[in-house]
Amino acid sequence: MAFLRGLSLLLLLLLLLEPKLKYAFRKIEKPVLIFAQDNSKSIKLSNDSLFYLNEYPIKIEELLESMNPEFELKKISFGSKVTELSNYDYSETNTNFSELLDFLKNNYGYSNNIQVLLASDGLYNKGGNPRYDVQELNFPIHTLQLGDTARIKDVSVLSVKTNELAFVNSKLPVRIGIKATNFESEVVQLKIFNGSTVLIADEIKISNDSFFIEKDLFITPEKSGLQNFRVEVVSSKSERSKRNNFSEFVVDVLDNQQKIAICFDKYHPDIATIQSAINQNLNFTVELINLTKKQVDLENYNLVVLYQIPSNLHNYSGFLQRIKEREMPVLLVLGGNSDLEAINKLNLGVNLLRNEGLYAETSFVGNESFSLFDLTKTKREILEKMPPLLSPLVTYEFSSEHHVAGYQRIKSIQTKEAQIAFSCAENQKVAWFFGEGIWRWKLHLSRINESSQVLDDLVNKMVQYLALKVNRDQIVVKHPKNISEGDEIVFDAEIYNKSYELVNHVNLDFTLFNQAGKSFNYSFEKRSNKYQLQISALNKGSYSFVAKSQEGETILEQKGRFIVSSNSNEAKNLQADHKILSQISSLTAGEVFQLENISEIRSKVIGNEHSKSILSEEIEYGNFVEMLFVLIIIIVLMILEWFLRKYWLGI
Repeated sequence: MAFLRGLSLLLLLLLLLEPKLKYAFRKIEKPVLIFAQDNSKSIKLSNDSLFYLNEYPIKIEELLESMNPEFELKKISFGSKVTELSNYDYSETNTNFSELLDFLKNNYGYSNNIQVLLASDGLYNKGGNPRYDVQELNFPIHTLQLGDTARIKDVSVLSVKTNELAFVNSKLPVRIGIKATNFESEVVQLKIFNGSTVLIADEIKISNDSFFIEKDLFITPEKSGLQNFRVEVVSSKSERSKRNNFSEFVVDVLDNQQKIAICFDKYHPDIATIQSAINQNLNFTVELINLTKKQVDLENYNLVVLYQIPSNLHNYSGFLQRIKEREMPVLLVLGGNSDLEAINKLNLGVNLLRNEGLYAETSFVGNESFSLFDLTKTKREILEKMPPLLSPLVTYEFSSEHHVAGYQRIKSIQTKEAQIAFSCAENQKVAWFFGEGIWRWKLHLSRINESSQVLDDLVNKMVQYLALKVNRDQIVVKHPKNISEGDEIVFDAEIYNKSYELVNHVNLDFTLFNQAGKSFNYSFEKRSNKYQLQISALNKGSYSFVAKSQEGETILEQKGRFIVSSNSNEAKNLQADHKILSQISSLTAGEVFQLENISEIRSKVIGNEHSKSILSEEIEYGNFVEMLFVLIIIIVLMILEWFLRKYWLGI
């Protein structure tokens, strides 16, 4: 009994002293094997589609199950994104190796007992080249080569490039890339459809077995709205697959029947040049107005070209003030007859610091970073060879948002002064041509090219940019008008109060309608001072939406449309690219396997130096007081002493 009491007291004293206990645990970490399956449609478009749908999954699962005792298995699939592997349905509409490699780097990049078995046909149509991304990984990627590398007989629409916006009855350029293999000396038909209407029919003669050509064509939309066009290449010969014989593109066609007034008070050949260029676009009607002879009713016009107005003859302050109040878009051409002081008083976003009334002959130097519209390198180089313009020798200070399309060069000295620029002051769009003598450009182009198309395109794009109205809606929803089937859609939205200040304290609801009229309800998430909504893959078709917000009795609403077009990316190339898979394995010290030697995978992977288990020791510290079993022992000892005292001594 004395022993029991002494032991109890000893344990109580230990609890009062709160001693620390040290624990050491040994932990064995099995090596990790990540199986990454390419789940894109190109796998089942091969000759062995039934094999990949039925037999292949069984073989792979048997292989992985046999390796389960040695490895911690993780199974993933990839296409547009990386997900957990649930089935082998090959339903992904895109292949993005960059997504897979980023996933591996972010989740396993610092482990040294990792191996990856990548099963793919090597074809990708999104993201970067995987051979550059794998160099950041420090574990082997073994590749299992799927698909068929045999050259097949096939013709496909490889690419379609065009503008997102167009105008009714205006020419829209379309560049189409056609690829053909094993089709030498054959003739195929190229057609562009709008609905069931054939807009263009052309013939292409294939000159060799590895054929590629880009055709530049023009279509003329005849109605406004989102228009879905289909490019199709038709062959009378048999092919592996005809799923890549077509491609769709969507264009937002604007019905901008606009009237343009070219105002002047002294005639100049430049005026005829500008008028001729604008007349190339059937969407615009141009009227020449001599301000010394006629008043201008601004109600009848959508855009005004001011040729050296205000001038040294008259400042036309009342007329210009009305333009300012109506926030009408303006194209200003400055020259030797321009009143620069009067222009400064208009506050159009540019302040002209006059240099003693001097003028200089200036040439055009293109700005590579200009982005308001497409001004290609070729067109910039042509414009840079044009005769010089007569420009006011002044310093141009922009006081508002501006974009410079080209700078001035005086002889061999390039300046920082703009020659063609755009500004936006208080929602009024202004385009600037700092120099007269545009007619010389037209004459020069007509002499060397027998066409002034480059100048006409430049003037038309300037006018088209000015013609697009500034959006003053209180809800602005930004989204792509053309989405490929299977892609995720991101909607960005902004809400403005009556003072046109950005706010986001109210909820923003979103209702989506498919072409059958069925509705789907979503809600935007608040992101900083804006809103964002992501919708997973939608089926092909035309969709409309309504974004709605309500605060008190005030209801704000914005409507829109977009088209989900068919996605044939996975069908554009049906010949597997095993070379890229071999490069991935070579750069990561991995092995390359074919389906014929799938049985060798287990022994090669287990024999790799990265397949070793890791023995680690973890040390933990705990308080003696926190151990419940010590308290239980003390209680048991005290109860036992009490029982023995009662039993033996009767007290």
